[in-house]
Amino acid sequence: MTDQQVGNASTAIPAFLAGGGATGECLRTFAWADTPLGAPQHWPTALKTLVGVMLSSNQAMFIAWGRERTLIYNDAYSEILASKHPAGLGRDFLEVWQEIRADLVPIVDQAYAGEPVHMDDITLHMQRRGYLEETHFSFSYTPVRDETGAIAGFFCPCNEITGQVLAERRLRESEARAKGVLDGMGEGFALLDREFRVIDLNVEAQRIESRPREELVGHLHWELYPGTEDSELGRQYKKAMSERVPVALEYRHVWPDGRPVWVEARAYPVEDGLAVFFRDVTEQKQTEAVARETAERYRLAVRATNDAIWDWHFASNHVLWNEALETAYGHKPEDVEPTGEWWIGRIHPEDRARVDASIHAAIDGTETSWVDEYRFLRADGSYADVLDRGHVIRDDSGQAVRMLGAMLDLTEQRRNQAALRESETRFRTFAEALPLVLFTTDADGRYDYTNPFLQAFTGMSAEALAGFGWSEALHPDDRARALAVWDERRAAEEPFEIEYRLRRDDGVYRWFLGRCVPARAAQEGAALRWIGTCVDMQDIVEARDAKARQSEDLERLVAERTADRDRMWRLSTDLMLVARFDGTILATNPAWTTLLGWDEADLVGTSFLDLIHPDDTEATQAEAARLSEGLSTLRFENRYRTRDGSYVWLSWTAVPDEQFIHAVARDVNAEKDAAAELERAQEALRQSQKMEAVGQLTGGLAHDFNNLLAGISGSLDLMGTRLAQGRLSEADRYLVAAQGAAKRAAALTHRLLAFSRRQTLDPKPTNTGTLISGMEELIRRTVGPAIGVESVGGGGVWSILVDPNQLENALLNLCINARDAMPDGGKITIETANRWLDGRAARERDLAPGQYISLCVSDNGSGMTPDVVEKAFDPFFTTKPIGMGTGLGLSMIYGFARQSGGQVRIYSELGQGTMVCIYLPRYLGTKDDSEDAAPPAPAVAPTETGRTVLVIDDEPLVRMLVVDVLEELGYTALEAGDGPSGMKVIESEARIDLLITDVGLPNGMNGRQVAEAARQIRAGLKVLFITGYAENAVLNHGHLEHGMQVVTKPFDMGDLTRRIQAILAED
Repeated sequence: MTDQQVGNASTAIPAFLAGGGATGECLRTFAWADTPLGAPQHWPTALKTLVGVMLSSNQAMFIAWGRERTLIYNDAYSEILASKHPAGLGRDFLEVWQEIRADLVPIVDQAYAGEPVHMDDITLHMQRRGYLEETHFSFSYTPVRDETGAIAGFFCPCNEITGQVLAERRLRESEARAKGVLDGMGEGFALLDREFRVIDLNVEAQRIESRPREELVGHLHWELYPGTEDSELGRQYKKAMSERVPVALEYRHVWPDGRPVWVEARAYPVEDGLAVFFRDVTEQKQTEAVARETAERYRLAVRATNDAIWDWHFASNHVLWNEALETAYGHKPEDVEPTGEWWIGRIHPEDRARVDASIHAAIDGTETSWVDEYRFLRADGSYADVLDRGHVIRDDSGQAVRMLGAMLDLTEQRRNQAALRESETRFRTFAEALPLVLFTTDADGRYDYTNPFLQAFTGMSAEALAGFGWSEALHPDDRARALAVWDERRAAEEPFEIEYRLRRDDGVYRWFLGRCVPARAAQEGAALRWIGTCVDMQDIVEARDAKARQSEDLERLVAERTADRDRMWRLSTDLMLVARFDGTILATNPAWTTLLGWDEADLVGTSFLDLIHPDDTEATQAEAARLSEGLSTLRFENRYRTRDGSYVWLSWTAVPDEQFIHAVARDVNAEKDAAAELERAQEALRQSQKMEAVGQLTGGLAHDFNNLLAGISGSLDLMGTRLAQGRLSEADRYLVAAQGAAKRAAALTHRLLAFSRRQTLDPKPTNTGTLISGMEELIRRTVGPAIGVESVGGGGVWSILVDPNQLENALLNLCINARDAMPDGGKITIETANRWLDGRAARERDLAPGQYISLCVSDNGSGMTPDVVEKAFDPFFTTKPIGMGTGLGLSMIYGFARQSGGQVRIYSELGQGTMVCIYLPRYLGTKDDSEDAAPPAPAVAPTETGRTVLVIDDEPLVRMLVVDVLEELGYTALEAGDGPSGMKVIESEARIDLLITDVGLPNGMNGRQVAEAARQIRAGLKVLFITGYAENAVLNHGHLEHGMQVVTKPFDMGDLTRRIQAILAED
């Protein structure tokens, strides 16, 4: 270049590129116009400024600019680049440092995101001098913005601190090894006093130093080694001395004879000063560097493979394995014997001899390599297919001394190969069985496989279809379009589908749907081939055409149906409604006006709840809530208010959708009126039937009572005649006859009261098993020897609360009925059991669900027809001959069971027998065992005078008889004809020891009310109720308080006397 040219070039160089040493010259001569930055004259101001600062600095700096991260750096940074300089200038920063790209990308992205990055020490493995080396840097990435404020690049000042970091590492390692060690060490030792004067040296120190001892001992260290006081060595010694901490370092030193060496020094504070150990580590550092690099490469290579690496030393028969022996085959190091025999012993017995022979042939011969395949035993007992390769190392004489090898596990590969073959077989079988076209092509779209379907359909051979030959079967009108789509989608490498016609072997064309997708090696990679199908869609095309033809018909039908719906909405006599779930009305049909008088304008926007009868509002709201939950409504009835204020019954059917209620209502007023009329008619019928039953009952009752009254009246008349005649001896006969008729009349009334459930009951906790056991002998005598009696008691039968006397009567009645059904003899079975009745079973027996006991009497007699069973409980109904029964036995049992909270059921089959079961509720209270046995009748005690008894009865005759009995006993008797007059006596000062009162009294107070009022005035007053029938409600369902008893009319005067004496005798 001439002086003129230099002058011209210098004038063309921008000022910001001035200076910068050799690298600055490179920047000035670099062809920047060929880079994304362009000519320097056009660079942004920020970039120019940073380049000027960078070239004028002695610190290593670089700039990465633009999205291409174009690299610009100064002279100091070129030393960091080493062999990458000057080729790195103007290139992508990340490409220049390709080997550490993964480390740099995150922080580069952070800088380009506008976030500054600072690193005090980052470890990077660089390859800048032909080998991979560990380096350490401290740096800062500062984002730089252009004139628009956008991040244009980043600026980085950096320092390489590799030497410092590695030195510190070696210092730490050296200190750990040498701390406290002195005796026996082959290294120099010097003892310095607190002034850093050498006061002692060992032999190795003198050898290393090479100067006589007397020239060293007694002299200051700084004098012996000029320049060290201000060096790192001096600073470390002073630190150890002042801070009393050990220090260690390596440093380069030049001995007086000019020998440059690396010295390792360690100083330990001692009482006298410092104990310094030092040695020449020049050769060691060189060896260690090479060894570290070699060892690291070997270690990385071994760890990078999944092969089991082995090292077999023949002289010691010692075999070393890497970690893969455990990871790949499960053999833990502690379980492995490091011998050749252990290894050979794990080879499959069928392979062992062959492998042993082949490996020894390689060892004993001249081969340097050995390869074989065999099965190797894993730790879990299974065998792995392996490929083993070894390299024989021989000495100078050719003798094998060592062998290195790697064992590759082929098991998965073999399994995959077998699976691949099986998969290919399955695929081919599947493809050949498919009733459609299946094909594959190469990347350029040429067919290389079709299944037999396409060949059979077109009649073309596989060779004729290959490549693009298949297109010959396309319909002429479809060929150009199909091939154009195929080329377009293949170029775009995108899936596609297309419809076209293919020619069948008989010349007929059928429509097919073709689909094709690219197959890639990676998700984002290029398409390697294409896979597709063609499905016959002729039927679909024909159906589609038919559907298109039907569209107009469908539209017409929709219009017609819409019109029909609108007509139904307008003309229907039923109410139609669309409303929200909160009740807001959205639409109503004209029927609302016709039926209720409301126009749609009156209703829309209001709530239908405002029209509902107040008594129906709650139920309507609940039904609306069910609709909001998606449930439909069927036949829900409520009342709606009309415009004139009256109410109409409506029956609703409603269905919800996602937003609204759609409902239809029918006027059911007429149905309601008809139902009410029907109920009135049914009630009249029931009343008529009731009166018929009463007529039957009173007819039978009048017949029986007329017979009994005739006997009583006739006997009394004859008795009066005989007394008048003086024939007194004959009067007793008529007296006995009259008394018998009266007792039969009393028995008849008891049965009637039992049927009507008005008999007097004395309920007690009763054990049915005990009751039956006590009656068995009586029953056997009653039914006679021709009838067998068996009692079957269930285990743990519950107690019941009943009148035991009435239960005994009922049981005896059932046994007598069973006897009468078996005139030729038979068997009666009495069974008891616990019963749990659920809702269904309880409804079948007309009972409440719960716990009951059943007392069943069965026979194997003549049985009953269904008609007889239906009438069996009717009063005076009997199938027995005239004079054999009253027809009140089962009626009495039915009344007793119902009055006791239970039920009776008959199960009978004609000619097989009958079973009658009494169901009685379980008693859960405490049972008093003393109640199981009836107390004996009290003896008549001597008369105790001075007692006063108040008698209240509205029947003068009964009152007279009771008063006579009391006076005969020596008691004072007071009388009253009704409750109010009795209360006057009670409220008086007269003494009263016992109150005898009828239950059914006139004039506003019954006997129970009188007794309770009397006890309020006279606490503890004893009461004896007498009554023709004892209403359960009046007598509190048989539960009488202490000091109260009851006797039923008619009663025996002797019995009445004993009851009066007994109650007065109680404490």
